[in-house]
Amino acid sequence: MCTIVTMSKNGVVLTGNNEDYTEPRTKIWFISASKDGYGRVYVGFDSPSLPSSFQGGMNEHGLFMDMNAVNPTGWQRDPGKPTFNGDLVEKILTDFATVQEVVEFFQQHNVSDLNILKVPVADAKGNSVIVEWGQGAQHFIFKEGDYQISTNFIQSEYKNPDEYPCQRYKIADQILKNAETATIDVIRSVLSATHFDVPSTTLYSNICDLKQKQLYLYFFHNFEETVVFDLEKELKKGNASYPIPSLFLTTPFVAHQYNQIGSKIVQLLQKS
Repeated sequence: MCTIVTMSKNGVVLTGNNEDYTEPRTKIWFISASKDGYGRVYVGFDSPSLPSSFQGGMNEHGLFMDMNAVNPTGWQRDPGKPTFNGDLVEKILTDFATVQEVVEFFQQHNVSDLNILKVPVADAKGNSVIVEWGQGAQHFIFKEGDYQISTNFIQSEYKNPDEYPCQRYKIADQILKNAETATIDVIRSVLSATHFDVPSTTLYSNICDLKQKQLYLYFFHNFEETVVFDLEKELKKGNASYPIPSLFLTTPFVAHQYNQIGSKIVQLLQKS
């Protein structure tokens, strides 16, 4: 589960993400620019059991991306296109600066991740898109209006937004449509109102200001304590990574509790 939103209004471009999962070993990475790609920050999991540590992030151009898990979509390979086999988060944040570049990449490649994921992307210009596979085809759902919301269902399978089967989507929509401007407080209120407790809890949340290149980080849906990173300043320090829990003064009670019962929840989910 994840709730991902982007909002562009009055010259401000913000994104927000709740990372909902069962792996409490979370981490943030800063990778400086090089001949191989743009400078970037990743957020994700420090777990050898996962196929990819990186779940999302932002790069030096203000390009943001994350992913929502979905039920198998029936994705099919186009024999006329090459197949991308690398880490999708790394590819997008390393090589691209705009939503349009990401769209062109998906148009030109087979991306098998779309069998189990949908991919929201936003840039500093205020553009955003959700890339997904539904009804036997690849779809690009572009932002209409001031904001866009992505949760864990295939939107292109529904003609009427009133039929969307996700309460988190509806909560986020209610908050965003009544917001007079794009602010950190507005995005934080969306993330707070849509966070998970159990079994797949909100392990961290992040808000990105795509024009200012700042990342606001929250630990275990405690929105009272914030760690703010200025991407430009962090990248000048060189490559670095930090366990997310180590960055916060307070470890919320839910984090202590989840560290004790999280592994049991995972075992139960695997048996079910």
